[in-house]
Amino acid sequence: MKFFELFFIEKFKESERIIFPILSLVPVIIALLFMPEFMGDDTYIHIGFIKGLLETGKFSFTGTETYGSTSPLWVIINSLFSLITSNPESSIRILSGIFTILTILLLNYLLKLFDLNVNLRFLLILSLALNPFFIKWSISGMEASATMSFLIICMIYLFKSKDDSINYYGTFIGLSFLLRPEFLVVFVFSLLFFLKVRKNFRFIISFVTQFLIVISAWFVYAFIHFGTIIPNTFRAKAKDSFFHIEPEKLLRNIKVLVAGNFPEFIILVIIILSLIFIKFRKEDSAKNISRKYFTIILKPELITILLWIVGFYLFYILKNVTILSRYSLMFVPAIILLTGILLNNLNTILNEKIYRFVLVSYLTIILAINNFILFNTVIPSSNNFAQGFQNTFKKISEIIKEDTSITNKSVALTDVGIVGTFSSAKVYDLAGLVESDRFNYPNYAEYVFAKKPDYLILREEADISEVIPQNVNYKILYQKKVPGFGINSPEPRTVTLYKIFW
Repeated sequence: MKFFELFFIEKFKESERIIFPILSLVPVIIALLFMPEFMGDDTYIHIGFIKGLLETGKFSFTGTETYGSTSPLWVIINSLFSLITSNPESSIRILSGIFTILTILLLNYLLKLFDLNVNLRFLLILSLALNPFFIKWSISGMEASATMSFLIICMIYLFKSKDDSINYYGTFIGLSFLLRPEFLVVFVFSLLFFLKVRKNFRFIISFVTQFLIVISAWFVYAFIHFGTIIPNTFRAKAKDSFFHIEPEKLLRNIKVLVAGNFPEFIILVIIILSLIFIKFRKEDSAKNISRKYFTIILKPELITILLWIVGFYLFYILKNVTILSRYSLMFVPAIILLTGILLNNLNTILNEKIYRFVLVSYLTIILAINNFILFNTVIPSSNNFAQGFQNTFKKISEIIKEDTSITNKSVALTDVGIVGTFSSAKVYDLAGLVESDRFNYPNYAEYVFAKKPDYLILREEADISEVIPQNVNYKILYQKKVPGFGINSPEPRTVTLYKIFW
């Protein structure tokens, strides 16, 4: 409480230029201190494509030109940066850290556009800085923090665009689409917003044309080089038709949504329930307050942002695709913005004492829940992954690389990132993420038999008798029970490296 006495005085405002840059460093510092080695296998897929682009000038993974990256812009940016660092593994982590810092600074700028006071902005930025999933992916080398920065810039464009302005919003969303395909949702609802609100035909044509030029240029490249404009990852993960919903995946997606913004959802529920209670009171003054409040917050721009979030989750749920924490991170700043606007207008209907109590409660929830999830779940699982999965697959890569009995080596497996990057072997992807030819075969067995890899890596859930014919000999080169395949799969799994003698 003593802190909050200082928190609400004017001197706090004078420290703004120092406080927010310091907060922007918090996620990177925590990640460096508590999970310095964590990098997902998908990060190494990016690294494999970066190496392929630098070495061959093509989007290739272990020699195969393929549409195996849903984030081609991330590969291009990191390839350019790797020309300076000469180390893709370092450059990709540095860039994700830079975008982490930029995300917080951009969000603070966005919140200023709504005239939110420095005290409230501090709480909102602190919530993002201590977000456990944001910290997890902050220096992981994935594009998560970059997509967050790009989405905030989209929100800034949305609020600052004018009918008569020369706007490059369409170009920017086009580039954002090449960073993450979920930005298609942002484009669609932005277009609807401009059609409904701006009503400037010339502006809308320019917006759509810019977007189509950017994505068409990439689609032409993709069709010429890959024979398709649909990424392998979409074909592998979104197999079901629409309205094929599994309760287990639905519950997990809701869990990811809530866990990603737990403090905000608690505050949102409290505010909305309070407003509903006020609205249904008999006094005319109470009804007027509620009506006025909803008029303030239900602006077209804010409704558009809300539709971005709903559209994203609705698509993944209806397509029966599991939403990973890094996918949904891009909308965390949007949820924080909406929460900030609700809180900012709350002081018009609450007295100062109650309003401060709400802010104190928000701070308490941020510190308690975010830190609990971070230190109880995210950090242990990330370190288990690094010590178990990462080290094991690097060891397997070393065994394959040092085997001198075979010259042009090939290996079939599902987790292709680390092995594809470090083993120097041609990769056959059993999941089809970086090998589109996989979709021409109905199962692992037929695919493996057709490719005849020198090595095969299987988890315990796949028995080798189901993958290769019984008359084919094999030898176990390495086997280990590996802990930490992720937050949702903390139990150990046995990983086996086989050498196949066709």
